[in-house]
Amino acid sequence: MNSSDDSLNVLSLEQRLKAMLVVEAALAVALNKSGIISQEHAAAISEACTSDSFDADAINVEGLKSGTSVIPLVKEIIARACSKSEEAAFYIHFGATSQDIMDTATVLQLKEVVNRISRQLLSVESAFASLAEKHAKTVALGRTLLQPGAPISFGLKIASWKAAVNRGRQRMETSASSALVLQFGGAVGNLSSLNEKGMEVAKHLAEELELPLPDAPWHAHRDRLVDLASATGVLVGSLGKIARDISLHCQGEVGELREGLTPGKGGSSAMPHKRNPVGCMQVLAAANQAPGLVSSLLSAMPQEHERGLGGWQSEWPTLKVLFAGAELASAAMAEVSEGLEVDVARMKANLDATQELVFSERLSSALLPKLGRLEAQKLVGNLVTRSIGQGRRLSELASEEPIIQSALDEDSLERLFDIEQALGSSEELLIRLLKGKRS
Repeated sequence: MNSSDDSLNVLSLEQRLKAMLVVEAALAVALNKSGIISQEHAAAISEACTSDSFDADAINVEGLKSGTSVIPLVKEIIARACSKSEEAAFYIHFGATSQDIMDTATVLQLKEVVNRISRQLLSVESAFASLAEKHAKTVALGRTLLQPGAPISFGLKIASWKAAVNRGRQRMETSASSALVLQFGGAVGNLSSLNEKGMEVAKHLAEELELPLPDAPWHAHRDRLVDLASATGVLVGSLGKIARDISLHCQGEVGELREGLTPGKGGSSAMPHKRNPVGCMQVLAAANQAPGLVSSLLSAMPQEHERGLGGWQSEWPTLKVLFAGAELASAAMAEVSEGLEVDVARMKANLDATQELVFSERLSSALLPKLGRLEAQKLVGNLVTRSIGQGRRLSELASEEPIIQSALDEDSLERLFDIEQALGSSEELLIRLLKGKRS
């Protein structure tokens, strides 16, 4: 699966290193605000953490040897700080454990990615809401089990897409508000090395990083983080459902939708006539990966005692792929939704090609009170067979059938084959789905 340069940058090794440096610098500020170190010492530590000359690759390699990249990173920060103040260097990483830094860095990175995804999804919702309103009275074939069903309002179908995106975004944002919190507990999660200052330092650290302060550290309790991952997986799955629908509408034999025409996008190396739905392809690639990624995170949840071995260490590579895919899928769907081309004439042609067989349910239901269920279904079934065999419209055959003539008057029969009547509660449902569309 490809990923955009932007999403890769947010989740890159370099950005992860910078996030860890931000946490270490913020810890120095929190120690100062708690009266543990002087402002000068805090400034010296912060300065040592802001250098652009850290080698992310080298620190990562060393981290593989030591078990966490925080250990070589802290050594590097200490070496830099010693040139200014050996006393200040003593307080680098003071009161924290490696997992505090790693987890909080993860939270900072995911916070940025979630915000990016949310912005893309708002664009998708807005585009779908506008399309739904525009096509509220556009009639298309409903399809069940990949076969023609009764007519539907195409605007209602788009409104359903919009509502699913809205639910997915809100679910992800709700999970994020719970999961993206400070991690700061020290070696065994009780801040014992800071004595009575532990919670004060934690409070100042949370404020400095603009993160909520949880009731307690969550080193071995990954439920909130995995809940966010699960919500994101559901979101990507919903985007995948929409992409599947759109790509099926884009099939040449159907031809009811097309992705917007962008130079260099959607072409074929061998067949110049093709206009491939590559935006949908990118969304579906992410949707195919998401279940396995979420499953991996669920599998890592049973972690040992106060801090686990191998569980949380396995999370970041998985989270990185999951959220990069979610960001790419959201961006791709935003582009698809904003450029989607609807071929109303083709929808009508596909509907007409069914010879009104898609009204068979309405005809059978109308006959049921007079004939009973079995007799009504048998009669309509015979008419359907004749319609297919003779190439005639179902309404023509129905109007010639004596039993139907005795059961239904001409006006009632005509209404059964009226497209507008066949849309049922579409208008009301569309309005309900679009409530709060600009939120």
